[in-house]
Amino acid sequence: MKSLTRLTLVALMGAALCVVPPTHDSDADESPRKPNIVVIMTDNQGFGDLGCYGGVRAETPRIDKLATEGVQFLDFQVEPGCTPTRAAFQTGRMPVRSGCDGYVEPGQPGGLHPKEVTLAELLKGAGYTTAMYGKWHLGETHERQPHMQGYDEWYGITNTTVPVDPTLPGAGSVTMVQQKILHGKAGEKAKVVGENSTEMRSRIDRELTNRSVQFIEAHARKEKPFYLFVALTNPHHPVIPHPDFKGKSKGGAYTDALMEIDYNTGKILDAIDKAGVRDDTIFVFLSDNGPTRYSPEADHNGDCGIWSGELGSGWEGGLRTVGMMRWPGKIKPQWKSKEMFHVLDLYTTFAAITEAPVPTDRAIDGVDQTDFLLGKQEQSNRNSRLVLYDGHKDPVAVRYKQFKFHFIVYRKVNPFQAAPQRLGQIPYIYNLDTDPKEMFNLFGRSGGIALFEPMVRDVVAPYMMSLRKFPNRDYSKMTKSK
Repeated sequence: MKSLTRLTLVALMGAALCVVPPTHDSDADESPRKPNIVVIMTDNQGFGDLGCYGGVRAETPRIDKLATEGVQFLDFQVEPGCTPTRAAFQTGRMPVRSGCDGYVEPGQPGGLHPKEVTLAELLKGAGYTTAMYGKWHLGETHERQPHMQGYDEWYGITNTTVPVDPTLPGAGSVTMVQQKILHGKAGEKAKVVGENSTEMRSRIDRELTNRSVQFIEAHARKEKPFYLFVALTNPHHPVIPHPDFKGKSKGGAYTDALMEIDYNTGKILDAIDKAGVRDDTIFVFLSDNGPTRYSPEADHNGDCGIWSGELGSGWEGGLRTVGMMRWPGKIKPQWKSKEMFHVLDLYTTFAAITEAPVPTDRAIDGVDQTDFLLGKQEQSNRNSRLVLYDGHKDPVAVRYKQFKFHFIVYRKVNPFQAAPQRLGQIPYIYNLDTDPKEMFNLFGRSGGIALFEPMVRDVVAPYMMSLRKFPNRDYSKMTKSK
């Protein structure tokens, strides 16, 4: 038996010597390539604008199809405005911590502090090539622009998408300065390449899309993975669709813009497919906040769906918006999730997926949702969120499970038209599962007050405790590796 074993071993060894080893790339035995990441963020798009969310005003077939190819979030949470959501997305931190809980006004020095570690910097440290095309709205001074905060290249505008209307009285005076379009490379001063005129405003999203396609084509087959952030300017009011889409929807400017967004999204999706990296790319589509519903032009207003309110408040119509994510072979398709997911969570989730270390010298509010997205657990790692907004030191609203607590109440229509009402220690409480319009206050009803204690214990108290170690806007102990 022993001799048979030896003979067998000898025969196997001889056969192995005769086998021609398979050809393979030199890096085949290394760790698998990290996924590319593409994020499209629209501007002021409502929960009810797209067909996949029940919208009927315009056809959006490409985005509707995208929603079936991965997870479509039915409870995707963002911040009440453009600047706050963009700060949350870039840092994984509630915007009140960075002082970005209001709006960065044109000509003002606000924005992301240079010591903040952006998502682009996080991914760049993990070996990614990074690019951003579109609206920044997180500071216009040189050191606070995207290409100085982790993006290898940036083309776009620093502030809001509103152009100066040449027909507006006084538009030609020195006080009405047209916003510039800038192009920057990492470490260099951005160059002015145009003006965000009314004409250019109608064409800039097409330019952002074309640059995105070119970026994907150029980097899809390179050794390093890429991260691309596309911040479209539509459907922010005034809504100015591309000439190719003007009148196409038969429903006015806003629905024309929805069709344009769908077309541009499709072009970027096609570029990923043509480059052969569909299965290797995480694709995210979201809006920065809910729609505006106060425009004097009736066809410039968005749809918040079954919710009420709009951007600029704590009402659900401004906080819950469209959100979907595709990662073929990893995230199951045809998945409509009712679990809560916050834009903050993209930062920590992408960090986990790419093995990028998250900063520990500051408060991080995003949670890692990797296991939830990959189907390893049924529930999201988030069941609450705070709304700290517009310079208020106290919460504007708190979400805890299906319940919503309002402490500072804005108007549901045009919240900027009147001062908010401070309710103090007696909040309005709504059950979003049974009352999505937030109409029937549960405070004072049987069991209503009992909800208050666990909300404070589980949501407000941990935030207040975190301020002892990490005071808001205190950068004295923060470091940032180069």
